[in-house]
Amino acid sequence: MDGFEGDGGIALNRLLNPRALGLAAVGLVLIAAMGWLGLWQFRVYDDHQRADAEAALAEPPVPLDSLLGPDDAFPPAGVSRPVLASGRYLVDDQIYVRNLPGSPGRYAVVTPLLTGSGSAILVVRGAADLPAAPVPTGQVAVSGVLEPGTGSGRRPDAAGVTGSLGIASLIDTVAPDLYSGYLLLRSSDPTQSPRLAPVVAPLPDASRWAGLRNLLYACQWWLFAVFVAFMWWQMTARVDADRPRAA
Repeated sequence: MDGFEGDGGIALNRLLNPRALGLAAVGLVLIAAMGWLGLWQFRVYDDHQRADAEAALAEPPVPLDSLLGPDDAFPPAGVSRPVLASGRYLVDDQIYVRNLPGSPGRYAVVTPLLTGSGSAILVVRGAADLPAAPVPTGQVAVSGVLEPGTGSGRRPDAAGVTGSLGIASLIDTVAPDLYSGYLLLRSSDPTQSPRLAPVVAPLPDASRWAGLRNLLYACQWWLFAVFVAFMWWQMTARVDADRPRAA
């Protein structure tokens, strides 16, 4: 016990030494500055990541079949890619998805669009408060963001309502073959009426290289802060060792 109190007393004397307190004040200022610089660089990195993801959504749209064929597995390059498609909506096959990401608390209105390939692409035309929405007739040209279907889901009930947009679970509910993805509608020609609330496309994953230099700078500043704390402890230990000891 005496040994424990003695060690604690030595450590306390070390910390309360005037020179150690001065070093602590300088160290705290440096640590705070380096911690702030690290956070600033991390925010810059986060901004680069978001800008890279938003740039992917802002790319010019390309024809659907140039990215995804009727019988193709969904390609990684197709995630959140703006595309163009044309055809006619299948009025009798419209379904409604509860709480689809981008439309919380509403029903996403999903209508298959029969394209010239003979297959249909599911188009999320918007969101409604109730599971009901008129379907445009005739030929339409649409622009939207391509997304992969969810891995699993349930067949729609008698009212056409389901809880997820699983392509595999909808194959038997639509006569034509389905593409392995769906579109989040951006624009339509002719314009659909009445207008539905838009379903916001999720931000895609940014490139791992976007803002990487700023992330490394942030880690560097935080390592410097740890190094300052280590050096402060070493210097206070040296101050205590240099003090003359009583006989």
